[in-house]
Amino acid sequence: MYSKPVTNAESRGNPEPISKPRRGPRRSLELPQVVDAALLVVDEGGPEALSVRAVAARLGVNPNALYTYVASRAALEREIVERVLAESDLTLLDDDDQTWRQRVLAYGTSLRLSLLRHPAVARLMMTAPMDGPTALLVGERLIGALVEGGLSADDAARSTYALIVQVLGSVALEVAETDGRPPLPPEQDRIAGRRAVFEWVDAAQWPMTAATKDVAAQWISTEQFVWSVDRLLDGIADLRARPD
Repeated sequence: MYSKPVTNAESRGNPEPISKPRRGPRRSLELPQVVDAALLVVDEGGPEALSVRAVAARLGVNPNALYTYVASRAALEREIVERVLAESDLTLLDDDDQTWRQRVLAYGTSLRLSLLRHPAVARLMMTAPMDGPTALLVGERLIGALVEGGLSADDAARSTYALIVQVLGSVALEVAETDGRPPLPPEQDRIAGRRAVFEWVDAAQWPMTAATKDVAAQWISTEQFVWSVDRLLDGIADLRARPD
């Protein structure tokens, strides 16, 4: 066995103090600041403008400084999706004073409003990862509400996907008629713009379109969104009576 060499300090009965490990450089940013900047980049320039370099430029730091927080553009996308989903009111799905249908409709409306506050994020969600903890929680709560409404777990899962597609699809089509930058013009102004376009429809050539132009003008409205989700929920409700 090799014995430990004795230092001068130890020979005097005073052990040498143990040196503390050096701390790395202090972080000048926090993840929420990075996500704030990334969301602004998307709000102003659309999904195409998003990159680690663009976010770093907005924060006034070197791009390498961001890799402590996000490893890639995909990681940035995930964080943006998480942020916007977190702006929706998930507590609406836990309201015991409402029926399962009312709870699902209320949450779908809340999610729609969150997306309309960040119009470009609806397009981003078509390709971005939706597997963060908030995204998983949204799915968990929706499936839970539908199971409480009488659906099997499998049907509730399929219905949850259909509902998310309805929300994202309707917002994406609504946003497509704008420049995609927040805030969007008021809903009534956008409906009026659509109605003006339909005034040019030739009733002789497209009689059904001309006869329903007022309804078509309101396809981007909250009223249309609620109608669509209600009809989807009608079909979902029918699954409860379907034999296995």
